[in-house]
Amino acid sequence: MQSEDTTSGGDPASDELPEALRLLDLAGSDEDPYKDGGEWAYADSDDLGGRVFLITQNERYLDTTRVLMSEERIGKAVGKKGMTDWAWIKHDQDQYTVEEAEKLPGVVAGQRKADHFHIAVRRKSFSTLGQIARAFGVPPNAVEIKPQGAFMDLIEYLTHEHPNQIAAGKYHYDDGKVHASFDWRPALDEHKLARAAKAGQRASLKKRDAVREAVMLGEMTLKQVREDERAIYIQDLDKLQKLRQDFMLHQPAPRHRTNYYIGSPAGAVRKGRTGKTQLAKLFARMLYPDLDADECYHVATDARVPLQNYKGQPVIIWDDYSVPGLLAALGSREGVWQVFDDHPSASDVNIKYGSVRLVHAVNIIAKTTPYAEYLDGLAGEYTDASGNVHEAEDRNQSWGRFPVVFEVTPDSIEMSVNRGFVNDTDDFLAFQKVARMRASMKAVSRGLDAIESDDEREAATFQVGEVLLRPIIDQHHALQLVADRAGADVVGELLAGIEVIDGETLEKHEAEEAANAAEAADVADVDRRLRRQDLESVATELAARNGCQACYSDVLSLPEYDGHVLLPSGWMCGSGHAVAVHAGGVCAPEGGAA
Repeated sequence: MQSEDTTSGGDPASDELPEALRLLDLAGSDEDPYKDGGEWAYADSDDLGGRVFLITQNERYLDTTRVLMSEERIGKAVGKKGMTDWAWIKHDQDQYTVEEAEKLPGVVAGQRKADHFHIAVRRKSFSTLGQIARAFGVPPNAVEIKPQGAFMDLIEYLTHEHPNQIAAGKYHYDDGKVHASFDWRPALDEHKLARAAKAGQRASLKKRDAVREAVMLGEMTLKQVREDERAIYIQDLDKLQKLRQDFMLHQPAPRHRTNYYIGSPAGAVRKGRTGKTQLAKLFARMLYPDLDADECYHVATDARVPLQNYKGQPVIIWDDYSVPGLLAALGSREGVWQVFDDHPSASDVNIKYGSVRLVHAVNIIAKTTPYAEYLDGLAGEYTDASGNVHEAEDRNQSWGRFPVVFEVTPDSIEMSVNRGFVNDTDDFLAFQKVARMRASMKAVSRGLDAIESDDEREAATFQVGEVLLRPIIDQHHALQLVADRAGADVVGELLAGIEVIDGETLEKHEAEEAANAAEAADVADVDRRLRRQDLESVATELAARNGCQACYSDVLSLPEYDGHVLLPSGWMCGSGHAVAVHAGGVCAPEGGAA
């Protein structure tokens, strides 16, 4: 609201009127300030008008007898055609507030203001600022143009009942002081209720937008929204799900990913129902004790869309997936290598109606198959759903992705570590046992499930896991890369071990390598021919002793492997004669033929 004093600057002891009053006295004369070129001609511009106005004017000019506004003048003005709704009040108890006193020179807080009028008008049709000013006999600066929806707010201001006016310490006028063309109190009360509802709606929308932003930035999970902001969750679930998916798609891949296999021992009589899945879940909880189970791990079980409900959990448990099932679920062997990559790149996988980014740091496979058979199967030959045959790959591709495996029996858990990781070599085709935990996972799970209190069951889970899985947790932490070195130090070491060979040096180097390879091949060929010559002497001796030509031909046809002739245990020629002597490089590998 503008200042109530619209004629400031005058001096009651002087005969000279303020400019506003001087021009006001000229209205309607030959020197009318509203005429073209006049001081107030701007007020009749079509760009300066509206339908709702507030007129504010003092009752008198300072301490003089000149009347600036009166009830009679107001009555005549609001009685004119087009003044649809109006209300006015005389403020005769106002005092300057502290804030006003700070802005107005010579004014003291608590000082009485001059008596003045506030008139709120709402018209059916457009009027210019000048038309309203002339109707009420006031200068244009005493008229404010207001938005069409502000009329009831102006009515509320008349009594100073708005919380802002009350907080400012303004005098609260009784309803009886207000003069209006309509029953304004019920209308104002309804307006205030609607405004409160709208304010509540705005607050609700503001809160909804804050929750949306928190989900998009990963500061809230959908589970947290569901528990803490249920109304927003119900009304905005589709949007929240998309924002969560957007958050996931913008996450970087973890710097390192660790894969575990939980299976049964080779040759075990009982392989199923020994608690492998329960072990996987308990292991995941112990790795991330600050997360609830739902936020800690995702259990993949659907062969078609195993990651449909993946929500960014740090652990994925592949429960009961056979080798063919895992290959099919992830689309191909390449898909398996990607998901189980121990130095992953940002990768997205398809789900129904979209895709999701994998940001997990741990994979756990739980299956009854012994680990050696399973890992060999991942790298072995297979036929896909389209009938295409895929050749076997290097077994190190699968074995080298799993630093730790577990063998679970009804009463124990054995942990073995890949020797390639232990010895820091490229030979990943052997594991060594490092720990055995004597316990029944089924009994552990059954006991924990029997605890009635959720809080007590949660506490007991970590108490048991802390003891049972301590060697496993320690091994996991030992496998994690520690990023604690300065970049300059690492770069210096790496550069010292890098050699770039090009030009003539490269040609010379390749020639030397070719010569060395040829020499090695010659040595191997000589060694092979010597062994074959010895084998031929053995074959000749056997054929002569047994009088059997089959002994000669069958011995010479024995296969070679890794530079040795393989003589299977209990071998006999086609006529049934056994080899009684081993000589001339003929050797029987342990366990018979390869």
